[in-house]
Amino acid sequence: MRTSAKVSRRLATLTRSAIPSPRAGRFIFGGGPAVLTALLLLTPTLFAQDVPRPLTIEDQFAIKRVGSPQISPDGEWVAFTVSTTDLKKERTRTQIWMVDADGGDPFPVTMSSESISGPKWSPDGKCLSFLTSRGENAKTQVWVLDRRGGEAQQLTEIENGAGSYEWSPDASKLVMAIRDRDTTSAAGDTARGGRSRTRDPWVIDRLQFKRDGRGYLTDTLRTHLYVYDIASKKLTQITSGRWDEGSPAWSPDGTRIAFVSNRTEDPDANSNSDIWVVAADNTDKGATLLRITAYEGGDGSPTWSPDGEQIAYTTGTHTMEFNNHAVRHLAVTPSDGSGERRILTEALDRSVGSPEFTPDGENIVFSIQESGEGHVGQVNLASVEITRILDGTGRSQRDPTTGALTGRSPLLSPPTTRPGSSSSSGPAASPSVFPR
Repeated sequence: MRTSAKVSRRLATLTRSAIPSPRAGRFIFGGGPAVLTALLLLTPTLFAQDVPRPLTIEDQFAIKRVGSPQISPDGEWVAFTVSTTDLKKERTRTQIWMVDADGGDPFPVTMSSESISGPKWSPDGKCLSFLTSRGENAKTQVWVLDRRGGEAQQLTEIENGAGSYEWSPDASKLVMAIRDRDTTSAAGDTARGGRSRTRDPWVIDRLQFKRDGRGYLTDTLRTHLYVYDIASKKLTQITSGRWDEGSPAWSPDGTRIAFVSNRTEDPDANSNSDIWVVAADNTDKGATLLRITAYEGGDGSPTWSPDGEQIAYTTGTHTMEFNNHAVRHLAVTPSDGSGERRILTEALDRSVGSPEFTPDGENIVFSIQESGEGHVGQVNLASVEITRILDGTGRSQRDPTTGALTGRSPLLSPPTTRPGSSSSSGPAASPSVFPR
């Protein structure tokens, strides 16, 4: 496995919130911009001042925000987003940039006149995909860009517009979260470019009536999962019902999809989300589902082991009324729903997130929230030993020559057996993606 030293040296200044991405043995940083990022990206005129002065509103809008780093499958390139805000025009634009993982000058790969989101590498590493809308009244779709150059090409043609998505392992399909279409009369007029009439009233009988980025919530508009076949352009709905689904994750063989959904009687009244698994080729809109977790609180961020036999995810240990304020832990459970969850970070008094298995399946890498910083940790599934890979400043805890872990936070010491605890320190049981 290649070490993370080169990537951490080059990207540590981009952000201080660490998110693991162990493909090709590298790790990258993501999340909110750090103060160091802000200072590095301020306009040169700010640094040209002879006398130090407080930051102004104009200075704040001059800061370019860096995020969503994505390492190419071969570990050679890093794609990331750069967002700029125009105060006069009152708008924000986001571009994709790329940089060699060994350093060098980053360069933009999408136009500054449009705004994009959701950059991802295709599994074969030949292209970058992203979400954007091009053209007047156009819906958001998935576009692909050959990393060698050329114009981006539209990959999907979704009537309702594409939502968050994930590539299948063989790059032949996408799983997408798509919200139900608004069929009210005013919505139809607006979609056709007409002048919106006085619209039909929203009928809301839910406890939660409005949400940022979503607008008013009705029981008729839900977000479900769909599989899009790239070659045939066929869109198949694989979940349904009066619930929302999200965070889809493909199994390594591409036959199953894990996702997160709160399927209680009244999802608005609690945060009891669970991990579910559905067949990727089902034709009954998810009528047959496999429930993987049963914790009466929030389970999320599912990710598959390389052999497809386990699913790692984030969970809690407290009762539901304390769930929103509790520490988030890392757990694993059999992907066939046959066993109990096994919590791996119970001795760690810090919240974790973004779990990913290492390619050999022996360890799980995850982010750690600590004192306002983002750290990267790793837990061994056999010994349950937790070690720190990167601290919040981007300093690698690996020897640059051997790649061995050299540092360990006192907060990340190996867990010990405690009465009534399930954790112990001993062993425990590519086709082309471009449109034709």
